[in-house]
Amino acid sequence: MKMTASTSARLCTTGLVVCALIASQVALAQAPAPVALGPLTVHVTRAGAPAANATVCIGVPSDLNLHYQGTTDAQGRVSFSEVPSPPFVATANQAGRGAQRSIAPASPNVPVPPQVPLLRIDLALPASGGPTCPSTAAGPARTLGPQIRQQLPPLIGPTRPPSITPARTEFCFGAIGMQCGQPQTGLPTTAACASGNCFINGGSWEHDECCYRNRHSLWCELDPARQIEAASMTMCVNTWNKAVRLTTKGLSWRRPVDFARGNRSGTVEFALYCAPANTLLPPDDANKCCSGQTRDLSAPERAYADSIFETLRACR
Repeated sequence: MKMTASTSARLCTTGLVVCALIASQVALAQAPAPVALGPLTVHVTRAGAPAANATVCIGVPSDLNLHYQGTTDAQGRVSFSEVPSPPFVATANQAGRGAQRSIAPASPNVPVPPQVPLLRIDLALPASGGPTCPSTAAGPARTLGPQIRQQLPPLIGPTRPPSITPARTEFCFGAIGMQCGQPQTGLPTTAACASGNCFINGGSWEHDECCYRNRHSLWCELDPARQIEAASMTMCVNTWNKAVRLTTKGLSWRRPVDFARGNRSGTVEFALYCAPANTLLPPDDANKCCSGQTRDLSAPERAYADSIFETLRACR
């Protein structure tokens, strides 16, 4: 999956760092108020036990504490009065261990229907590594936005850019991860491209094509100044959720890939990325088999599909 950063030329007499901060805060100041779900509790554990004094933040992939940040109590819990409606990410970290969970519309990660208030998210810290909440002030503690808003003249509301940007070159287009092996929030680093090989699944394939057509959509856009705008553009959320689901369940295939080969068409090159024989995949991905055909599962394959609660076919 690719999340392409948009760029813009800005003039500033006080330095690039201040320019970037002002641009981000202006976008935040102009954004409409999000719809609240209600109280949220995050429960953090480590090795099965409550993790006290863990840092927890609620935000978006490019700004992990955009909304809230707090610390767990002795029971490993921290509560926030309200959070924006999905999509958002919840992150927890303690002593070099970090875990994260993505909450998005129609996502299998959401434990209740969208119309029911979200009450609790469970995060289990790994033995080592993982994402970390930032040390910067969290959403409600940010005060620069109102100051800037008072000094700026009224601005015309942003206009949505064209949905297709031609002649953009992508690499490892269709594979899991950003470009050829860059880390991406929500995906294990072991699934990224490396040493001339890439992992691919139906979700990564479809998400790359969706992001090429809708580069400013949520889970495609990296520019911090455009995250609030991107939150309202959810056309690629379902393909992202599918990619994460299949990746975390090991339902991907590996292909050798030329990292220097660019793709300017916006369509995954079938012959280079298709699924080889005996690859297990959902029935709706049968068109990604190199043979174009699937077969019934063998007994061991069917047992595996049942164990991960998936309906699968195998490529011929």
